[in-house]
Amino acid sequence: MENGHSDIFGIRPPGVKSRTTIFSSNNDPEPFEPPKDGCAMARTPAAIAGVAKEGSDAASRFLPLLVVLSVLLWFYTTTGGRQVFVKEVLGGAYDSQAEHFLRGNVDVDEAAIGHEAMIVDGKVRMYFGPFPAFLRIPLNFVYPAGHGKWSRVSGFCAGIIALCAFAGLMRTALRFSALSLQARNWVGNACIVGFALGSPLLLLLGNLSIYDEAIIWALAWSLGALYFALRSRQVETNALTRSLLGFSLCAAGALLSRVTFGMPFILIALLLALRLPRENRVTNLLALLLPLGAAFAFHIWLSYARFGSFVGVNYDYYLNPVHNEFAHKHGLFSPRRIPYSLADYFSLRFPGIVRQPPFLVADRHSYNYPSLFSNPDSEVYISLLWSSSWMVFAAIMGIACLFRRKGFNLFTRGATMALLAQFVCILSYFLLAQRYATDLYPFLIFCLVVFLGSGGTALLRSRHLLTGLVALSVVINSLATVSWLINADQNVPAETKAAWETFLGRHSYEESK
Repeated sequence: MENGHSDIFGIRPPGVKSRTTIFSSNNDPEPFEPPKDGCAMARTPAAIAGVAKEGSDAASRFLPLLVVLSVLLWFYTTTGGRQVFVKEVLGGAYDSQAEHFLRGNVDVDEAAIGHEAMIVDGKVRMYFGPFPAFLRIPLNFVYPAGHGKWSRVSGFCAGIIALCAFAGLMRTALRFSALSLQARNWVGNACIVGFALGSPLLLLLGNLSIYDEAIIWALAWSLGALYFALRSRQVETNALTRSLLGFSLCAAGALLSRVTFGMPFILIALLLALRLPRENRVTNLLALLLPLGAAFAFHIWLSYARFGSFVGVNYDYYLNPVHNEFAHKHGLFSPRRIPYSLADYFSLRFPGIVRQPPFLVADRHSYNYPSLFSNPDSEVYISLLWSSSWMVFAAIMGIACLFRRKGFNLFTRGATMALLAQFVCILSYFLLAQRYATDLYPFLIFCLVVFLGSGGTALLRSRHLLTGLVALSVVINSLATVSWLINADQNVPAETKAAWETFLGRHSYEESK
């Protein structure tokens, strides 16, 4: 129990008695906010202590699973713990960018960025977000021998931050759920397993080339920002200031990792600013706006310094002639692509089944729309309906809650629309790839939180279905991702593919044929 809220959104689930009775001439306090003046609680100290103990127990019971998953993901990311410092495809570009930042310019060495270079007035530039480059500065200072080989360490750290932030969201959503304590623990742990193994996290950690490292950092900071945003609606005084500062720092990290992940949090920051209490208002505003504002200003400056434009990447400078010409002719984003992208990311297409491990075949498939997408093939090797069916189901239920309830306030609906804008943005992009599906997840996860926090009777009835869908997604996504990494992904190092082949017994299989 925090600040008199009966659940995370301040809404009583249907069919469930409220744990809190609030008396006020101004109705209930809005979701995510401390109670208004004059609110009183019909609770005894013993009852309050009991609820607080339940919340603490629920949080602590996620810890063993987080430790187990962290160990599992470490061995997965480093291929059994033997490949820690590996030179991933173009991974050294971030090290080169870091060195040039220290020299006071925004260039990058041509050898480091290779075929992803952009040539602006004879100077080599890169379009990837700068956050991994900033991370390289202290890493290379501490251990120079790791230069150009930090991708797996960096990606693993991002993955653990994402996993812990997601666990924090589950704790926040389920603390005042209609479920029993045992059911809350079960559902929370199931969702955490689903996020670790039934989401793009597995793909991003399996291939930490330059294309995926910034994305996994963007996802991690986005989930951290969502956690602190929800947290800030439930606390007061110094705890509020710390939550706002945490939100701003995470949102800044998301913006500097991948701009599509960071932009929704600019609107969410404004929504948070609108409802700040008068007490310590200036301090709270500074905590909320300074880090994010500085990151936004740096992003604008970096875009101009790199490409002479304040709006971001200019593909006229891109070395790749196919994408260069297509972007110039048809544009990077177009609403005409939305239904086609939606049909591909959420198709019913199932990977092929074979007898050889990993038993599923994940590959590119033809998706030739010359005026919509620059490539004739799609790299969406597994639909979200199969890889994350549990999250899609929960998101649909969360959306239904948003439409059916009148209790959700401006912040909840505004945050939903901001994250939906990111969702729609990536659907209008001129390329289709599994890694880009990661942009769809902040919206899906927020809708999941809505469902878990206010699902009421629907959550009670569907919790077993949700758990079953987690198990289905984990199996299908894991097998399909391993198939993609060892058979189709061109950016996985040869030694990593060889290690996977050995682990799966594929060599002996080929010899026995």
